[in-house]
Parts: sequence; C-alpha cells; structure tokens
Amino acid sequence: MVKQGFGHIVNTASLAGLVTCPTAIPYAATKHAVVGLSTSLRAEAADLGVKVSVVCPGGIQTGIWDVAPVLKANRQDAWALIPFKLMNETKAARVILRGVARNRAIIAFPFHTRFAWWLYRLYPALLGLLTRRAVRMFRALRSGP
Repeated sequence: MVKQGFGHIVNTASLAGLVTCPTAIPYAATKHAVVGLSTSLRAEAADLGVKVSVVCPGGIQTGIWDVAPVLKANRQDAWALIPFKLMNETKAARVILRGVARNRAIIAFPFHTRFAWWLYRLYPALLGLLTRRAVRMFRALRSGP
C-alpha cells in the first residue's frame, strides 16, 4: 500500500475495545489492543497515503453468540440479560462500508455502542456502576463461584 501510495486497512475490534467489559476480560484485552494498534497505525500511515479504520460493533447477529463460552450458567439465560436488540449482519456490513468510505478512524455502531462509548468517555464512573450491576445479574445466574 505504501509503495502504491494508497490503500485502506480495516481492522475489526468490538465495543469491548472501547469500554470496560467484565466477564470477558481476555476478549476485551485483545479488542483494546486492536483499537490501539489501529489508531496508532492510522496516524503513522496517513502521510504515506494509507488509511486505517477500526470497526467496533456491539451486538451483531453472528455465530459468536452460539460459540462464546458461558461458564456455569445457561447460555439462553445469559444472553437474555443483553438489554438491546442485535443488529443484522447485512445492515452491519452497510454501516462498515459507509464508515470506510467516509474514512472514519473508529466505526462504532449501532446506537447503543456509540452511546456506551460516549458515556464511558464523558463519565466512566457511571458506566462502571452499570457494568457492575450487569456482572451481579450474570453472577446470579451462575451455578457456582
């Protein structure tokens, strides 16, 4: 891309790369790393004609919901705690393509994702209270420690 003077790298992270994500700490750590890599690379590559975006969806209807580990709790009960509707993957693809076309650094969607990210940046303690409440609700479902 540098040699030809143009290109666009699109990395995929998650809402978990933008805000705290208890109960999925290894996942969140890797997603934070992808966001940091992407935003740093964007700054470094800009003068070389290479664009970089990172996609940070929150709650898309994909197979991850069927295979993500849910330890010591019923999968359906755990997913029932999610307070928002999952976005269709076709609509998600359109949002991503629109963000790339607009050269957005961070493509965060749907609305609840942008709202959580905004809230976390503006008032992290409030989001902390909400995530602690979610953790307590999840722990109540578990059959053990």
